[in-house]
Amino acid sequence: MKHHLNIIILALRAVITFAAGMILYYIGYAYRFISNDETALIKDFFYDYFTPISSAVPDVNNKWFAVAFCVVYSALLVYAIVGVTRLCNCLISIKKGKMFYHTQGNEFRRAGSTFIIFAKSRYILFCTTAVLYFDVTIFFRQLPSFLLLYLLGKLILLLAHITEKGEFIQEENELTI
Repeated sequence: MKHHLNIIILALRAVITFAAGMILYYIGYAYRFISNDETALIKDFFYDYFTPISSAVPDVNNKWFAVAFCVVYSALLVYAIVGVTRLCNCLISIKKGKMFYHTQGNEFRRAGSTFIIFAKSRYILFCTTAVLYFDVTIFFRQLPSFLLLYLLGKLILLLAHITEKGEFIQEENELTI
């Protein structure tokens, strides 16, 4: 059991490190957008994510829109790191032998809610940006990642419910003895 928890904790720490790198990447791009007035840089950045359905998309300098996109996405990643850290702390407590403790259900619930809110917010951010770039396909291309994160959050909420029932059964068992 501890071996599996170690692997999951290691993977969660890798996710935290990768997300921190992504935050630095997007903040770096936001800084480049502010310091440069190149339309091609912004166009290349957005065309990596969004493919317009026609060439009628105005080729104007969307500098502040690009900066806002990078900053909002970085903030969402910070929020996701908070949720992954909460989940990691819960698993570390389980690894230490605290199978059921008083605040475990709430911690799992917060972590699951963070995953769900991150999934919804990320999907809304990308779809809103896609509407401005006339990219209809993004609604379907973002669905797999949205569903993965959303269902992962629901699974963590299920774990929260199970741990709350486990806490209750453990308290009853201790009172019986």
